[in-house]
Amino acid sequence: MPHSQVSPLRTEALHILLVDDDEFLLDLMKETLLDLGATSVVLAKNGIEGLKLFKQANAKPNLIICDLCMPQLGGMELLGHLAREGCQAEVLIMSGHNLTPPKDQHWNLANYDGPVLNLAEKLARIQGIKVRATFEKPITRVKVVEMLKTVGFQVAE
Repeated sequence: MPHSQVSPLRTEALHILLVDDDEFLLDLMKETLLDLGATSVVLAKNGIEGLKLFKQANAKPNLIICDLCMPQLGGMELLGHLAREGCQAEVLIMSGHNLTPPKDQHWNLANYDGPVLNLAEKLARIQGIKVRATFEKPITRVKVVEMLKTVGFQVAE
């Protein structure tokens, strides 16, 4: 069950930056988000690409959905960079490794013994990131609807 703080209903367009190393999930979530009424969805395959797209965006995203465990620059590192950039977007964090760390020992949270999503949320908030909720993978259409409702977006189901 995700931990969340529900925002009031929003009326502005929803511009999303979606960062995950799973290309299938990126494509599936983009299609679902657009189908549910998001205005635009920009995809990044890792944190480096996500940070670059964030910096280059003319209109900054107002929602960032970020995976934690990614190659090159993971989600926690990305959120740290976004905090230093003064990111004002709302953030949803997701991971398939909440209680079971990946076999990749290069991942900074691989040896942490506890719920990774809770730790990531707390660390991001300390840095000033507006984390609204965390979600465990697998991500389903129902979870995507819940994600959008969490940030106050009126979903066109």
